Formats: sequence, structure tokens, C-alpha cells
Amino acid sequence: LGDIDALAALKEQLEGKKMLKAYRAGEVKLEKKAEGNIYEVNGKIFAAEAPKKKGFDVKQLNVASPDKDQYVLMSTSHGDVKIKLYRETPLHRSNFVNLVMNGYYDGQIFYRVVPGMLVQAGDYTSAKNRKNRNIGVNDVDYTIPEEIDATKRVHKRGALAAPTHNKGLRSSGSHFFIVTDKKVKEKEIDAAERSYNNELVNKKFQELQKPHSKELTKLNALGETDNRKKEEFKALVAKLMADARKAVKGHEFHYTKAQRNAYLQNGGMPELDPHYTVFGEVVEGMEVVDAISWESVYEERPLKDVVIKKITLIDGEGK
Repeated sequence: LGDIDALAALKEQLEGKKMLKAYRAGEVKLEKKAEGNIYEVNGKIFAAEAPKKKGFDVKQLNVASPDKDQYVLMSTSHGDVKIKLYRETPLHRSNFVNLVMNGYYDGQIFYRVVPGMLVQAGDYTSAKNRKNRNIGVNDVDYTIPEEIDATKRVHKRGALAAPTHNKGLRSSGSHFFIVTDKKVKEKEIDAAERSYNNELVNKKFQELQKPHSKELTKLNALGETDNRKKEEFKALVAKLMADARKAVKGHEFHYTKAQRNAYLQNGGMPELDPHYTVFGEVVEGMEVVDAISWESVYEERPLKDVVIKKITLIDGEGK
């Protein structure tokens, strides 16, 4: 910690801003001791610790997560939306239900709207400070392993999916988006299919290179000054990539006719299929989602707040 940071960390003990102002005015003597972050301030000894990041305290309330589709009712300022959470994505489903049981989404806003494409929410700070233009960057302090499988779940109209900071690796712990009715052409589906198969090869490559990680790291470092080691590195990478392609060959992904028709007739975002986990879908109230998606926006933020009043877990299909 620097001197200013140390005083900021000690603000509760040192009368906060008054002490910081006094330090800047040269009225406070601050001396760092040799033992860690120990400071002497005007003759008094204090231990300075960096301020802890405050977030939403998520408790584990979903202790009996059933192995079945589950349903939630999302009440918004535009109306109600019923959503099915897929049995086949247990990690995302269980986490979403747990957040619902924590009341995590209650009072939040849809902080991101891409007209005619998607609506997004999940920043817990938006429930209390809706004027903050940085809404959208705050998340829970964990992520979720991806559960991507476009053979069963795609980004069709009404799909509920999880964004991610690392495409195809781990999902955000709390943010979600719902796909609306972006028009899709046949060539876009073909491109998404190729991209999905490339991701299959990349994932297989990552799997195959793990036993060689130390060797690759060493060869890469030595290759900075040794051309022979550089060529060895390239050869090993090429071999592992060839092995990955061979392993995937014959197991490539292809959209079914029904999936293609759903995209062509109803819209969606097939370009997202290789990278994001779809873990549910809207079963009632899609007109509400459409209304949200056509709100006037500035830099993808609705000019008028669209509020998630409450999300409630529903037994069965809520009928």
C-alpha cells in the first residue's frame, strides 16, 4: 500500500476524510514500519489492510435442487415472463434458482438492451443505484463452468443464456440475457456451424496439450534464443492440433433441420452458440421481452428503467 492508500484503508480508525485531508496538508506524520503494512500515524500504531470489496452476500439456499426442469416467474415493470430452466444444465439451473431464492434479482434493472436482439440483467448494484452509468460490470464473486451443447440448446428466440468473460470457458455467476427476434440468414447459420466445430477442435487441443504443458512452456522460452527449440515448439503444436482435428473428425456438429427452421422463421443469434451456455427459455410472456427489447436506449442502456420487480420459483409449470 502507498501512503495515501494506507490512510484510505485506515479511514475508520483515523477519522476518514479529515485525516486524509490533514495528511495532504502536511499536518500528519505517517511512517511505515518494517513489519508488513504497519504504520505509525502521529505517534500511534495502526495495521493497514486493503478495504474489502463489498458485494451481494449469496447464501446457499437451494439445498434440494431437483433433477428436472424448473420454472420461474419474472415480474417486470412491463409485465410477467415465465421461464423454463433446463434440467440438462444443472450447474446454471441450480445457481439461478439459488439466486432467485436469495432475492438477488429483485429490484434490478435491465441494464443492457440491444434493440431487436437481446435484453440483459444481473448487476446487483442496479437495485439500489440506478443512476450509476457503470452498471453492468458488477457480478457475484464466482463463475460457473460452461454447459454448452448446441446439439440440444441454441440461442433461438426466447433463449435464456449466460454471458461470460472468457468465451466458451466459464459463465458469469449472475448475469443473464434473453434473445429476441434478430433475423437470421442461412449463411449465418452455416458460419455458426463452422465456428462451433472450430471450437470443438480448440477444446480438444487444449485437452491434448495439458500433458505437454511444461514441455511447451520450456520450448517456447528457449525458442526466444534458439531457432532449433523454436522449430520443436512449432512442430509439437502442429502435431497436437492435427491430433485434435483427427479426434473431432466424424463427430462434427451440424444443426438439425428443426433448429435451422427455428432460426430462419423466428430469429435468434446462432453466432453465440459456440461460446455461451443456454440454460432456459421463455415459455410465456415473450411479448413482454419484445417490448423491453424495443425500449429507446443510449449506448445500450434504456433511457427509461425497466425493473425486475421480483423473480419467483414456481412449482411444476406454474399451471
